[in-house]
Amino acid sequence: MIAAATGTVPYALAFSPDSKFLAVGMLNGAVQLWNTATLTPAVKLREPGEHFEGVLDVAFSRDGTLLASCDGKSTTLWNVAARKEIATLTDTEIDPVVVQSLAFHPHGNILACANMHATVNLWDTGTHEKVATLIDPIGYTRSPNKSVESVAFSPDGKTIATSHEARNVRFWNVFTHEIISTIDGLELSVLELAYSPDGTLLAGGTASLRTRDGQIKLWSAASRKDVATLTVPPLVTSGDSTPSKDRIARYVNSVQFSPDGETLVGSVNGDALIVRWDVSTRKIVDVVDTRIYREDPDYDTAHPVRLSPDGTMVTAGLLGEVALWRLP
Repeated sequence: MIAAATGTVPYALAFSPDSKFLAVGMLNGAVQLWNTATLTPAVKLREPGEHFEGVLDVAFSRDGTLLASCDGKSTTLWNVAARKEIATLTDTEIDPVVVQSLAFHPHGNILACANMHATVNLWDTGTHEKVATLIDPIGYTRSPNKSVESVAFSPDGKTIATSHEARNVRFWNVFTHEIISTIDGLELSVLELAYSPDGTLLAGGTASLRTRDGQIKLWSAASRKDVATLTVPPLVTSGDSTPSKDRIARYVNSVQFSPDGETLVGSVNGDALIVRWDVSTRKIVDVVDTRIYREDPDYDTAHPVRLSPDGTMVTAGLLGEVALWRLP
């Protein structure tokens, strides 16, 4: 494992499509490109500043020419080759807009920006114009649970999946912008969604309300039916006898399939674990307790976790550090 200090909390991570760079978004508003060979900052796209909010997500376009970053105020588009900002995407109809999840269309020039106001804005990355707004029905109610936690495009680019604070997952038609179907009745909200590379499965990181253990839900992308539940038993330390009903729920707060679709990796908030599962057998392949890399006994999260597109690396944010594991 390689770890490098950042001086602040690295909250958003994304590998470039060629796996040579790692985009790092900080809670102080800074955005950097790191060299994955040396795990050192190669380019500082934006320095921290009082007028910047914490960076909540970063994402590369499929061809690697664009990088998007979002914070508590707006979404920024960067030209990766030129290392400069080219546009600021702001929804003037919502003030303030808090975008917290980004996804580039796998084939077209569309960027989806999910926010805390029950909407997902679709932007044209060429013209920088908003082309559509997906408004969740809960946005028309008085419910306080309006946050869209995560957004993901299906690999064929025809469907958008969104997860909501209101404990459901919705599927939208990319072209008509209409809801296709909804998965209701979830125990707790899903914090992050990820499609398998072949588009047959959708994974969602969540937790069990009953046992408080971290979970990943697997659904069929075609039928939207529940396929499996992958569970992370809590990491119990010596002398820890807290009943599950009294524990804070240990969420799987980030989830991603390996490029070949054979494994699934997730990070667990509350236990500071990085877990890999075998997708076909649904069994745990390995568990990394990231607390062993920290001296702070209260350290309890490894967020987010990301797999490199070439399948050789896993990265995670460890408080004031970025960690990188080389896979065999």
